[in-house]
Amino acid sequence: MDRSPDRLNLDHLKKQAKELIRLYRSRDAAAIARFRAALPAAAGRGDQDILSLQLRLHDAQSCIAREQGFASWPDLKRYVEVQTAARSERSARALHWAQLLYSGDVSGTVNRANPRVALRMLADDPELVADDPYLACAIGNESALRQASEADPSWINRPGGPLRLPPLFAVVHSSLLRVEEFRARLHRCAQRLIAAGADVNQHIFSRWPPGSLDKPDQRYPLSTLYGAAGGNHDTALTRLLLEAGANPNDGESLYHSLENPACTRLLLEHGARIAGSNAIYRAIDLDDDTALKLLLQHGGDPNEPARNAPLTDWGSPLAWAIYRRRPRHASALLEAGADTSQPTADGVSPYRLALQFGLSDIAALLRPQTDAADISDEERFIAACARGDDSTKAE
Repeated sequence: MDRSPDRLNLDHLKKQAKELIRLYRSRDAAAIARFRAALPAAAGRGDQDILSLQLRLHDAQSCIAREQGFASWPDLKRYVEVQTAARSERSARALHWAQLLYSGDVSGTVNRANPRVALRMLADDPELVADDPYLACAIGNESALRQASEADPSWINRPGGPLRLPPLFAVVHSSLLRVEEFRARLHRCAQRLIAAGADVNQHIFSRWPPGSLDKPDQRYPLSTLYGAAGGNHDTALTRLLLEAGANPNDGESLYHSLENPACTRLLLEHGARIAGSNAIYRAIDLDDDTALKLLLQHGGDPNEPARNAPLTDWGSPLAWAIYRRRPRHASALLEAGADTSQPTADGVSPYRLALQFGLSDIAALLRPQTDAADISDEERFIAACARGDDSTKAE
């Protein structure tokens, strides 16, 4: 099968997928064999088993994508769209490629980083990053970084490339840190740049609207550390930057680090301030309570006021934990001294809120600490429904 990027056309690919599912439904042996060869759900199955799967159009699209060497139809679609938009000029191709490697808050687009598609693009066009040391930062090309530094030592602290990123920032924010084959080389590039004098607090300003790549929003700086701790959740790079003097109070890193508590711990150990970061509320959003406990152990306020809606409607972290149906988080807040009397904006106490949301365990913990009136039979029935208890009957 010809996988040349010049031969890929999204309309043709869609038609191919529709034809493939049509043939499959007509019990065509060749179509069934294609599914068996490309679709994981059909691998190793006999014809009748594959027919019994009752595959649909999205399965045919997935099959087509995998035949073209992509992990999914969205990846194939994104690849074709980028190739179509950037076919004419190398500079346009380099910009689109960089936007695949860097998340939207860095690139100025709403798209998430997609390293898989970026790597396919690079495989199809190995010269894409040639002679651009800033693009070399994105893939961890140590030789290119060394040559650029030797030619101009001041380069290591100067923004450039299609996204106008400083070199260390470009290394640390690269989504290829999530790809095992690139992680170690990107780490070495970061170490090399720091050793050569790169400022560990290199930053850019936000490109989200009303900001843009051409006119960044100067109110919102985005740090290098944010890429390590909050973007890629890379513990080793987070430690490297902090030990080299990166500022943990950059307004973003702590909040976005919480999905990897190891990064959160490092930030807290290096002086990250919890107050005003909204990290307490963000930690309650996560299924795991590890990050919340870390914040509380390091002085986080279990009664910290919310700074923005809809959090302000609930009045306190405890009420937010109840609303989010997080009993373990609520217990951690209570152990840390959460105020059991602070009501929501509508005047509902945490105890009544717990009953209304069917969290009987939390309500039991709160009952001895409150003088709030019990809930009505109607509210009790709704609470039973919320917790799936069919033993409570409405009067």
